Amino acid sequence: MKTTKQTILLSGASIAGLTMAYWMSRYGYEVTVVEIGAEPRRGGSPIDVRGEALDCASRMGILDAIKEAKLPTEGLKFMNAQNEVQGIMLVEEIGAIRPGDDIEIRRDDLVDILYKNVRDGITYKFNNRITALDQDAEKVTATFKDGTTGTYDFVIGADGIHSGVRKLVFGQEDQFTHFLNYYFSVFAVDGRLGEKNYAHMYNTPNTMATVYFYNTDSADAVLAFRSSHKITYNRYDIQEQKQLVSDAFEGIGWKVPQLIEELKQADNFYLDQGCQIKMPTWTKGRVALIGDAGYAPAFPTGMGSTLAIQGATVLADAMAQNEDYNRAFKLYHETFRPVVETLQATVYDGMSFILPETQEKIDERNKSGRETN
Repeated sequence: MKTTKQTILLSGASIAGLTMAYWMSRYGYEVTVVEIGAEPRRGGSPIDVRGEALDCASRMGILDAIKEAKLPTEGLKFMNAQNEVQGIMLVEEIGAIRPGDDIEIRRDDLVDILYKNVRDGITYKFNNRITALDQDAEKVTATFKDGTTGTYDFVIGADGIHSGVRKLVFGQEDQFTHFLNYYFSVFAVDGRLGEKNYAHMYNTPNTMATVYFYNTDSADAVLAFRSSHKITYNRYDIQEQKQLVSDAFEGIGWKVPQLIEELKQADNFYLDQGCQIKMPTWTKGRVALIGDAGYAPAFPTGMGSTLAIQGATVLADAMAQNEDYNRAFKLYHETFRPVVETLQATVYDGMSFILPETQEKIDERNKSGRETN
């Protein structure tokens, strides 16, 4: 463990950043977290905590809290246009790493649990972001949006797929983004459009509409569609993005017309391309990347949050065990890159499952589930 007080700046108060904040504070660092939002980054559809991330959570003392917030998910039902169930897959049959132990949880709940664990003893700079980074052999100087500056021993980018730290230190995003030829949107909908404790999935070739219902008053919807090319749109124009999704699902049946109406009114709508982040290195000088900023696996893998927790823990442990940060960063790469690459390779199986390209493949998948009564 470090014997001298060193300083570290974490960009991003979400799953990876809050996990890293916990470990670095525990390992004796003076920790600052900068977050563009007014609070830790919440929102999004339910996520999974699986495999070794469960061990990390146990070490952090939050596994019991995660278990208490576990969603009572029963499984996934494949629907046809007449809203009839064509097949069922139980939750343990869908990508489980440790069947019976893996946990599905609302993303908000996981972020809240992590934040509660690191609320004290850490400096938070909300409604702010890093606008410039200048480093030398001894330190990194950060300039913030509010005009202030700070000097740190290390800076960690945990700021997602569109990482500002990555752009400032490693280069433009398009160097590292591997487009997977699909787009997806997430938004809240009326719970009456779903069935409690189940996900309902409806496909036409190259499109997917899914409703997850785990609350008493609302559900989450995901609309995804394949695209042979990247679509140009304004990331800050929500109405333009909503229209893009509406156009992609025009004429599609099942509950899609109702979902589109819900989409138009949604306050928490999110759209992004399906992509993975692949980089030759996650570190440069005294700056490192964790989570989606360095190795986003894409949601068809179901492993983004797990990688975020696990990757932050691996890097923090390496820094605690090695006074020479170069050795620590090297260990981080050697230990975690095989995990990332193996997992990222599973994305195409996941895409085939959620976005079949033909009706024949849809029927084959639906019938692979358990028969309905």
